[in-house]
Amino acid sequence: MDLYLDFPDIDGTPISVTELTDGNIPEKPHCHGHYQLALITKGSCRHIFKGVAALAAPGDIFLIPPHMIHCYKHISEVTILNCDFDLERIGSDWHDILRDIVPEPDVPPDPSGYVLHNHWQHMAFDPDGYGLAGSGGNALELQGIIHLEGNEYMHLSTLLHRMMDEQQHTESGHFYMKSALLQIALVFLGRIQMKKRSRLNDYSDRKKKLVNDAIAYIESHLDEISSSTEIAEKLFLSPAYFRSLFKDITGMTPTNYLNRMRIIRSLEYLEREDMSIAEAASKVGIYDSNYYSRLFKKIMGYSPRYFKKPR
Repeated sequence: MDLYLDFPDIDGTPISVTELTDGNIPEKPHCHGHYQLALITKGSCRHIFKGVAALAAPGDIFLIPPHMIHCYKHISEVTILNCDFDLERIGSDWHDILRDIVPEPDVPPDPSGYVLHNHWQHMAFDPDGYGLAGSGGNALELQGIIHLEGNEYMHLSTLLHRMMDEQQHTESGHFYMKSALLQIALVFLGRIQMKKRSRLNDYSDRKKKLVNDAIAYIESHLDEISSSTEIAEKLFLSPAYFRSLFKDITGMTPTNYLNRMRIIRSLEYLEREDMSIAEAASKVGIYDSNYYSRLFKKIMGYSPRYFKKPR
């Protein structure tokens, strides 16, 4: 079985930026002979990589190294901004920059053997199709997914769209401009990851486990939690310290993570179980329909009504 997808050659350069929607996002296991940087801009999906299924939502960005198999499942009107780039054809040694974002995988000379036999075949999907069994609490961390908020998201999105403009107009020197913009994007992401690792080094494994326990509690009690203070009390931590600890380790505040999980879970109720908007909101502990609609649009980029009308 050939799992490799071709490089999306748009303008004859080894750097290509494309915007994918749910109709053309590969749901079957696949890999690439080049790097792929993916930014979720709208909607939600499960990204399956490194043996776990991570819920990906707008603001999530991740780097897939060459020969590493992955796929997307249960796509909900998701839009992904993909940047594919082939370092061998670019002719640049950017490995130090890339290692700041994600450690270089240990891939043997025959990557196809690694992909087929040592990575994918040992994954077991759970029976109801929601993801992989035993995916663990912090799948974002295990996959190396970076969650961008506010100015970070706007900066990366702007860089990628500027690259798209360059490949569309193909003016003189457009490849060099795309290369420079890509390098800026990668350095920016590398700095975010290095700062996060530096913060993580200040915390013991016990404290990291506390955050993973908090994540597990959030995901299993979405309809019951009233505030992040309640979670802090469960862990016998002060609310201020818990918020600081959670943000340093996950990149999100506990409130933002709780809201994110509530909206993603409610979207599954809307689509998979065909609930009404009010039912889906109450199922995840949100009883103000106006607040729910505003929060849904902020996180997903669409209103919840978009998913209930014929498309």
